Amino acid sequence: MISGYGKTLRIILSLFLILFLFLPGRSNAGIKTSPIEDYLHHYLSSLKTTGDLNYHKKTYLAAAGLLPISFLFDAKLQKYISKNPVYPKPVSKLGDLYGNPYGYLITSLLIFSEGVIFRQKFNKTVCKFVLLAETILTTATVTSLLKDITHRQRPNKESYSSFPSGHTSGSFALAAVVDKLYGKKAGIFAYSMAVFVGTTRINDNKHYLSDVIAGSILGTVIGRSFAKNFNENMIKVIWKPKEGEISLVYEF
Repeated sequence: MISGYGKTLRIILSLFLILFLFLPGRSNAGIKTSPIEDYLHHYLSSLKTTGDLNYHKKTYLAAAGLLPISFLFDAKLQKYISKNPVYPKPVSKLGDLYGNPYGYLITSLLIFSEGVIFRQKFNKTVCKFVLLAETILTTATVTSLLKDITHRQRPNKESYSSFPSGHTSGSFALAAVVDKLYGKKAGIFAYSMAVFVGTTRINDNKHYLSDVIAGSILGTVIGRSFAKNFNENMIKVIWKPKEGEISLVYEF
């Protein structure tokens, strides 16, 4: 999956690391902590939320019911879809493009445009980019690891990276971010696009039904976990006009 996202993921990761390596950490009771220490605390808290059964109750219940059943229908559904495609190729291609990586680029542009048009505070715009970056990078990494562990052959036999679907997990994670940042209406649209992406992966004979369901569950859990721990004020701009200094500090 990492190779699938290619340059886009590497650019995001580079910017992400630069942000937290060079910003000063927070000061607590006169004791300054390192930026890496601060961020790891925030990041691990988000990861811990993925195991919150109460918060993800509906998602995990859906996983327990749908995932085992989907394996039973994988072969039959794939055989049927190969003979009766749901989407023509041009339409199906849109799902491929949105899930890798234009959905991320569109959301990044939306965040940037919102900041400029509505003159949003710099710290809020940066915080939204951080949420997007950490969610997508985490989803991509976990998906890639699961692909290596399961080593499942794709239905079209082209590789052994079928389970889970990376396009689907990324799209659902993105939908959770959009839902958090822009509300339910935008979230419904984003989740609808994620469902569309998942169905196109089956339509294109790139994934089985179980790959797509697993990807949707994975992306939803990770996306909602990081969204829950989102803080739009963790990046602060400090301007001292008398001293002629402008500094950035982040605090989780």
